[in-house]
Amino acid sequence: MIDEKQPGAEVSLARNFYFIFDGSGSMLDPPGGACTGERRFANKIDGAKWAIGEFMKMVPEDIHLGLYVFDRNGRSERLALGPGRREAFQQAIGAVRAGGETPLADAIRKATDQLVAQYRRQLGYGEFRIVVVTDGIADGIPNAAVYAAQHGIPIYAIGLCIGQNHALRKYAVSYRAADNFADLQKGLGETLAELPDVSPADFE
Repeated sequence: MIDEKQPGAEVSLARNFYFIFDGSGSMLDPPGGACTGERRFANKIDGAKWAIGEFMKMVPEDIHLGLYVFDRNGRSERLALGPGRREAFQQAIGAVRAGGETPLADAIRKATDQLVAQYRRQLGYGEFRIVVVTDGIADGIPNAAVYAAQHGIPIYAIGLCIGQNHALRKYAVSYRAADNFADLQKGLGETLAELPDVSPADFE
């Protein structure tokens, strides 16, 4: 429910990307098998960090960024959603230390809640989406994806070196199988390009 009297609420066309970054133990594995032609990086986590760093160069400063990570240090929001956060985003990604399990479904629910809260602050205007970067299969994806859909939040997912066989392929608005880190960078870039060009004049 949108409440125009909510403190801080105002019409905004801001675009909101809330990232879920998989820092689970499998990201420590060296690129091989499904990761084709990769010899630049010692492990998948280093390659993924590189790809995100390259992608961040393309992201406009006014886009709102948020970040949820699960890694050796647990599962938590590492960057609250907001504008002008490219540098802070890259620092948070750089601090990820791979380890642990893949609680992806829980992360999707947490990301949805953050975007819904921002949707209400923007009084229903703007762009809202979850961007998932993962190399693992997780339980509970269908229910989590339905939860996001019920709140009108689309999921854009990139599966790193796991091919097309991922539950998110069925439930995400967009699913890209990245077989190497250049594919991951390209997939992230395509997610940005898919945003429509919205002008404030459209609402006058």
